[in-house]
Amino acid sequence: MRVNRTFSIPVDLVHDLRKKHNQSETVTRALRKYLDPQGHSTQIEDASTRQLMAALAARDNCDDTLKKLLLHILTK
Repeated sequence: MRVNRTFSIPVDLVHDLRKKHNQSETVTRALRKYLDPQGHSTQIEDASTRQLMAALAARDNCDDTLKKLLLHILTK
């Protein structure tokens, strides 16, 4: 179930939030991350696909074929 709430936030955040496709989901994710008492939010969940590919390509134990493919995709 969802509930509408009205909060006062700085204008610059409003402008940044307007650029997001799903504003409610963006706010929900941010609040869950902020309110998580255990601090279980991981960088993997927050990373973009390109960031994950770059991190994988940088690993020493990454297969050479996979590394070449990742680097090819990343340089496009």
